[in-house]
Amino acid sequence: MGSNIEKELKEYVYEMQSHLHEIPEPAFQERKTASYIASQLKELGYTVQEKIAGTGIVAFKEGRKKRPCVAIRADMDCIVHDGHDDLLYRHSCGHDAHSSIALGAAKYLKDRIPELDGSVKFIFQPAEEVGKGARAMTEAGVLNDVDYLIGYHLRTNHECEVGQMAPALYHSAGLKITGEIEGKTAHGGRPHLGINAIDVLHSLISNINTIRTDPMTATNIKFTQISAGKGSLNVIPAHGSFGMDIRSGSNEELEETLEKIKTMIEQTALMHHAEINYNISDGLPAPKYDEFLIETAANSIKKVMGENALVDPISTPGSEDFHNYTKLTEVKATYLAIGANVYPGLHDPEMTFEKEAMNDGVAVVSDMVETILVSKK
Repeated sequence: MGSNIEKELKEYVYEMQSHLHEIPEPAFQERKTASYIASQLKELGYTVQEKIAGTGIVAFKEGRKKRPCVAIRADMDCIVHDGHDDLLYRHSCGHDAHSSIALGAAKYLKDRIPELDGSVKFIFQPAEEVGKGARAMTEAGVLNDVDYLIGYHLRTNHECEVGQMAPALYHSAGLKITGEIEGKTAHGGRPHLGINAIDVLHSLISNINTIRTDPMTATNIKFTQISAGKGSLNVIPAHGSFGMDIRSGSNEELEETLEKIKTMIEQTALMHHAEINYNISDGLPAPKYDEFLIETAANSIKKVMGENALVDPISTPGSEDFHNYTKLTEVKATYLAIGANVYPGLHDPEMTFEKEAMNDGVAVVSDMVETILVSKK
């Protein structure tokens, strides 16, 4: 199958995306989405499991033998935007397209799998946007019989143009810290009798901004929320809160940075005789990719899209729930970057993309599956 896949398959992929785009649902609430995807997979003749980790779906078909098993993972949830008057639910990260690519590959491969030396599994995951779906699906055992895992994401033109694809997309590890400051209130005319939460916040920000990280790992720390002083202007505020976003291209550097942040929080509290309580999110890990799969992806891109379609692996400061699969299991994985002219950008409520990019995704992912399972004869 070349990049110019059959007209019937193209129309099927477009139809899937059009329907899924009209029923956006947030994390762990993808009921209509899951029901529709499951019905399509059943019509294609796959063995389908539903309601995994709430709304997740797995479809399976065995070839000449059960192992090795290649899995294709797609995410299903939408983004929730603040619409001022109400909340807006939008597929502004392309998950409708990702699911449609997987369904297209399922349609293309359904009659070819019986001739392959292994099996194929399709994993439709909930709750990618909140970073909890991959862990939930893993704990449900969906990777217990999987040897190779393929993921992918639509990209903007400044990273990867339409008609191009990268065999690996390197995300950053990331986590968030939220905290509460408890000082001591006092009269504005007697500030020495209080512990001002604003002073504590100022010191905390200054102290944490002195942390030095390895620039080669693109590690960075940002305060993204601070709050204090909601009462009268002549009252020393005792309470404050803060939020931080921390990212790194290295899991190890992220852990080292986290320990430094903990020390700074504790020392700042001591310095001001205040109490700082904080919570660290589970976060998302950096990628762990398999060189064989990256090479396979590169060869498939060149084979079905042409030599000029292959671009070097891409690094991005964003994070991705997909990497919890390789953190929690020993599965071999890679994650493709699909040039799609995403505009104005990912997570923009008006996001659009070039639909033809989905056909590229179907062609490359399907060729990877066939290559892996034929090469293992």
